[in-house]
Amino acid sequence: MPNTHARLFYHFVWSTWDRVALLDGDVEMHAYALLRNQWTHLGCAVWALGGTVDHVHLLVTLPTTLSIADFAESVKGCSSRALNEARASETWAFKWQGGYGVITVSPSHVRRVVAYIENQKRHHADGMLWARLEESREE
Repeated sequence: MPNTHARLFYHFVWSTWDRVALLDGDVEMHAYALLRNQWTHLGCAVWALGGTVDHVHLLVTLPTTLSIADFAESVKGCSSRALNEARASETWAFKWQGGYGVITVSPSHVRRVVAYIENQKRHHADGMLWARLEESREE
């Protein structure tokens, strides 16, 4: 699209199915690598990725040709499918929740939101959560 310009920052958050604590150690690193690979394939600019054992947050700018729903479906679907292909057993399977939360972030708040996302484990351990960013999670 010639002469199309968009500067929109989307904060996404979604959980593992039933909030099961699966995103730990090697599984977390593998899941994050899969998410990175897919958003790169989609041509997205991701400013931050972080989370805890049962959910992830990310701040992303999407290409103007990619819808919010298509982005979420693609990164969640590819990552859960690949995790199960690589790791599933009779006692372990990976699945994201059915939905997701997304809100827009003002350019003037990007740095603060990036810091919040990158320090998710500490914020949750200390109970210092930003309700506006956490409320997007499906419970």
